[in-house]
Amino acid sequence: MANPTQLPRSKKWGGNQSRDGMVLLLLIAPAFIILLVLSMGPLLHSLYTGMFDWNMSKPTKTFVGFGNYKEILQDTFFWNALLNTLYQVVGTVGIQLLVGLVIALLLNRTFKGVKVLRSLYLLPMMTTPIVVGLVWRMLFNPELGMINYYLGKIGITGPNWLGDPGWAMPSIILSDVWLSTPFLTMILLAGLQTLPADPYESAELDGANRFQMFWYVTLPLLKPYIYMALLFRMMDAIKRFDTIYIMTGGGPGNKTETLNIYIYHQAFEFLKTGYAAALSNVMLVIILLVSVYFLRQIQKS
Repeated sequence: MANPTQLPRSKKWGGNQSRDGMVLLLLIAPAFIILLVLSMGPLLHSLYTGMFDWNMSKPTKTFVGFGNYKEILQDTFFWNALLNTLYQVVGTVGIQLLVGLVIALLLNRTFKGVKVLRSLYLLPMMTTPIVVGLVWRMLFNPELGMINYYLGKIGITGPNWLGDPGWAMPSIILSDVWLSTPFLTMILLAGLQTLPADPYESAELDGANRFQMFWYVTLPLLKPYIYMALLFRMMDAIKRFDTIYIMTGGGPGNKTETLNIYIYHQAFEFLKTGYAAALSNVMLVIILLVSVYFLRQIQKS
């Protein structure tokens, strides 16, 4: 007599499974097609536009192939914008990582009112970036701003924060540190709350102090969350536009003209649509390379 566990699957069961798969595919197909069109359509159009010398003030456009990309390599303003972007991204994300990690460690402790404090800490994330730019622009006002007012109370003459080439970019960085550090902190806090207790117990039995536990246990276990936080924040910092445009517009001169601001100027002030599309494609490649690097680091860790 045959063992029931060895009986072949019925055709009916296989048919039901196949039919369920088709139903699932039909259900997700509309959403997938819409997302594909909304994402690939603009991308293909940008790649197409970047192959033309197209100025919106002229009635015609001329096919130049990779001519716009060759021009980018020789464009000193592009390299200046790229360096400004690097300065802004490294400064912003670096400070946010250090400050966010310290605050995450503090909020990971158990004390009275910690849940309320965590909620209040998220308030900057709920503010519109345009509003943040306007608020910090008023705070940095050299004559009427509160920052220079309180500095004057202690005998310090505050600089023209957004008008001084040496202080403009640090001021931009400070505003984004205030705005976006809570996001990075919450990712690290979520990681801290999921770490296993066994490594800490073993380290304590071996006589490790708190710093050694943090350096040799917490940080290695927290690496995937750190890389994930850096991935999201670096992508967002590279394409940051709104607060910079509101606060300085890329000035003074071009000291805060990041790549996104430079693309905006080329597209909507100089009307060089083809060149701006090529610049956008270059920025997309940069973001893609950064994403691939951090995704690989997340997989390794």
